Amino acid sequence: MRKIILIVVAVLVVAVGAGVAFLSSNLDGIVKKVIETAGTEVAGVKVSVGDVKISLSEGKATIAGLTVANPPGFSAPHAFKLGAIAVALDTGSLTANPIVIKDISVAAPEVTYEMGASGGSNIDAIQKNVAAKTAGGSAADKKAADKGEEKKLVIDRLAITKGTVNLATAIPGVKSSATLADIVLTGIGRKSGGASAGEVAKQVMDALTKSALSAGKSMGIGSIGDAVKGAVPGDAGGALKGVFGK
Repeated sequence: MRKIILIVVAVLVVAVGAGVAFLSSNLDGIVKKVIETAGTEVAGVKVSVGDVKISLSEGKATIAGLTVANPPGFSAPHAFKLGAIAVALDTGSLTANPIVIKDISVAAPEVTYEMGASGGSNIDAIQKNVAAKTAGGSAADKKAADKGEEKKLVIDRLAITKGTVNLATAIPGVKSSATLADIVLTGIGRKSGGASAGEVAKQVMDALTKSALSAGKSMGIGSIGDAVKGAVPGDAGGALKGVFGK
């Protein structure tokens, strides 16, 4: 009997060890999938990640090639293309809830600002998607909460710096590019005991879209109604002026 128990324990140890090894070796891929799934749901457009590398021993992670696609009706390949993303983790919190992220730094993001034929922009459309998708909490967040599996996040500091906004199509009297104002968010989820992945994504997308819209106005988009009349079908020029001339 004792021998059988020892064999069973040995099998369990091997199984647990294999499970941990699998998790460690596949952690990068798991995180990549989570980012793409949560981001796509919240933004209402496809979010893709090129590569994720995590070092638990160093408490660091890097994310490369994160892009946010354009909504239907826009031709540019993407609306946002984020530069290198560096993450500093509180490793002591990785098995707790909430998980604490000390710092996320996004360097040199690129925003493609594209005007729609019927008025409005791709950034405006994404902002509306985010508001609609998160009005009552994302589906993924609700599902996780119902199962009691919802993991919360606290992000002490998130900075997006040295970004640029580029106009997808040249328009007379409008600058082709502008500097994206630096974005620094602190204490995300700290007061509420943690934020869901959807809530974090909403805050980041809101900050990005608002900054991009502000940069668009600085490029002269707020006064292009007369410039695009005749170049855009129907009364889109007037519609655009109404949207951006606030």
